[in-house]
Order: sequence, then C-alpha cells, then structure tokens
Amino acid sequence: MKKQLIIISALLFSVLGFSQGIEFENGTWKEVIEKAKQTNKPIFIDVYTSWCSPCKKMSKDIFPLAEVGKEYNANFICYQIDAEKGDGIAIAKKYEVMSYPTYLFIKADGTLFSRAVGSMVAERFIAVSKIAIADMNDPKPLLEWEKEYITKKNDPAFLLDYINKLFKLGKPIKQLFDEYLALLPKDQRVSDKIIEIYRKESRNITINSLAFKNLEDNKTLFFPRLGGYVYVFMIGAIDNSFREACKTKNEILLQQVVDANEKLPKTRESKIKEEFYMNYYKKTNNLDKYIINATIYCDASLMKISSDSIEKTDKEMLQSFENTQMKGLVGKIDSTQISELRAYMTHATRNKYSIALNTVAWDFFLMVTDTKSLENALRWSKRSLEIYPNNHIYLDTNANLLYKLGRKEEAIVKESEALDFAKNAKYDTKVYVETLEKMKAGTKTWK
Repeated sequence: MKKQLIIISALLFSVLGFSQGIEFENGTWKEVIEKAKQTNKPIFIDVYTSWCSPCKKMSKDIFPLAEVGKEYNANFICYQIDAEKGDGIAIAKKYEVMSYPTYLFIKADGTLFSRAVGSMVAERFIAVSKIAIADMNDPKPLLEWEKEYITKKNDPAFLLDYINKLFKLGKPIKQLFDEYLALLPKDQRVSDKIIEIYRKESRNITINSLAFKNLEDNKTLFFPRLGGYVYVFMIGAIDNSFREACKTKNEILLQQVVDANEKLPKTRESKIKEEFYMNYYKKTNNLDKYIINATIYCDASLMKISSDSIEKTDKEMLQSFENTQMKGLVGKIDSTQISELRAYMTHATRNKYSIALNTVAWDFFLMVTDTKSLENALRWSKRSLEIYPNNHIYLDTNANLLYKLGRKEEAIVKESEALDFAKNAKYDTKVYVETLEKMKAGTKTWK
C-alpha cells in the first residue's frame, strides 16, 4: 500500500510539477539580472505590447505548453516585458526592438547574444531556444567579428558569415549586403543564398542600395522563386526611402522615390506620385504644397473611382481569396484568421477609398482656413459617405467641416447622426458628445 502511494505521489508530482509552461519571473528587471548572476543562467525575454495579436497568441497557445516550458525553464531565467511600460521602454530601446513579439536572449552581464521575432509553432519556438544556446556558446563574440571585418571586408565568405551572425542578433546588414553583392559576379547575385538574405533583410533595403538595383535588374530571374515578393521587397525599399526623405526633408530623394515607384507594375494598391508628394509635404509641414497636392490626389484619383467599380473590385478580390482558400493556398492559419481575412477582403476597396478621402478631408478641417479648400474637403467627405454610408467617423468629419464653413444647423444634424451610429456600434461616444455640445454652444471644434 505504501509503495502504491509513493508511485501515485510520483505520478502526481510529474503531472503537476512538470506539465506547466514557461515560468516567467514577476520581479523587476534589476532583480531578474541579479537572479541570472546567482544561477549562472542567461535570460530569455518576451517583449510584447498590449495591442499585439501575435503576442497574445504566443502567450495563450505556446508559452503554456509543457514541452516549451521544459526547454525554456531549464535553460533560461524567463521574463516578460511590455515595450511601452516601465522597464520595458528602456529595454526595448537598448536592444533596438522594432517589432512584436521580439524574443531577446541576454547574458547576465546584459550582453545580447541572440534574438528572434514573431509568433510561431511550438516546434519552431523550441528550435529558437536551441539556436540561442548555440549562439551563447559561440567562442567568437561580435567584437571579434567587427575587428576581423577591417582586414577581411573583401572576402565574400567572411562577409556571408558576418551577415548571418548579425541576423542572429537582429542587427541591420544593409551596408554589408551591398558590399557582399559587389564582390559577387553578376550571375551569382540571384542565388538561393542571396534570396535568403532578401527574405531576412527586406525591411531595411532602400532605393539607392545595390540590393535594390539587383532586384530591379534581375526581376525576371528572381520571379520564378520569389513570385510577387520581388515587388513586395521593392515597394518596401521605396517606403523606407520615402520615410528617410521626409525625415531629412530631402526633395531630391523624394523625386527618386517617385521615379522608382513609377517603374513598378501598376496594381490596385499602387501609389500615385501625388500621393507621395501630398504625404511628404504634410510630414514636412509645408501647408501650401500639401493643399495643392492633396487636392490633385483626391480630384484626379480618388474621386474618379465609381461605386460600381469599387463593388466589382471587392467581389473579385473576395472570389480570388475564396478560390485560394479552397485550393489550400492560404497556409496554416486557423478559422478565426480566415474569417478575419474574408471580412477584410469583402470590403477592402471600399475601405481603402473611403478612408483615404476621409483622412484628407479631416486634415483639411484641422489645418486649412480658406473657404475654397474647405468646400473641396466637404466634397471629399460626402464622397466617403457615399462609398461607406452611415460610418460614424466619416459623419463626424462631415459635421465638423459643415460647422467650420458656418453651416451650424446642418452640422448639428450630422454630428447627431454620428453620435447615434457610434452608440449602435458600441463605440466610445465621449468625443462626439463634446463636439455636439460645442456646436450647439457656438464654440470652436478645432484648435
């Protein structure tokens, strides 16, 4: 009997003691560092945000798994931080966290030795741990790579190894990638190794890089293996360069961005040059040029699209999605994600054009004062409501424009409609209530 009790106790201990998932520390970052030093174990950090869906999926479905807990609890002091709160803000900044979730692997002295990004299945997440442990035990630290680079920068094999090392640490390799490509014969610039680098580095490519020119020059060679991602990477580079142009107020780079964009195949999602100009002058606070280009963008592009065309395009997109899903080409995603994608495809074009029109109309309400520009914004606002009727956000924009134009009674009617539809949508109505009160009192609704 006693022996049976021992066996039962052992089984219970096994189930209760070892079936849990990752055990995350509850203390401060300073306490976690101290524990890592005492136990001589590295630290695993899950960096998340409250609004990140993949983060929530990992916390709900992957971290609680016994096999995951067994791997991570044995090898790391585990910790979770919100990148937008408390210690998380400084940690995310120090380790250059750019997307969520990001997994950091750090020694007790604060040295980052590996990282990974994104939601993944348990098998892959366990593999990430094993890769990190191998990286930690790498006898060649980053400092040695940096010193060796000075003498081996013309060695393609070394550069490739250095690039892969930086990938593991989540560091950009833009300059190295260009240097590596420059050392290769042109016929080797479309190899499987190069494609793998593009897949990992695409978010950092810019239009004035050799990496972009290589994509541009070899589109037809890349396409059989990369498909539409060739253009996804190129569009990403254009967007990166556009952000840089805005940041540095560089109109020469802006024009290069526009020229590069003009060379791409035109699709439903393509941007036109006026859209780039409009957004550039908005971000660089040049109101006069913003008004000119926003007006051209809306009247020459957005206002030209008919409701029938929008409806037809949405039906085609939805049918294409359904065909893809039926063929099993969507990939390994759950039913909830499929439903979300289907809902998006159902009204993707409607949403695109109505959002664009409403955004510019609202910007004009906030920023411009001349009657002609406000009347233009009111036309765009009305069109957004024709495309997407009874949208409380668009109704609010329309009401505010009417009010700024001195059409108080009409504005009150529209803002009341916005309030009613917001209530039906269970949307926070506080702003609408305050706006309506200001309109009735005859006070400004804008700053």
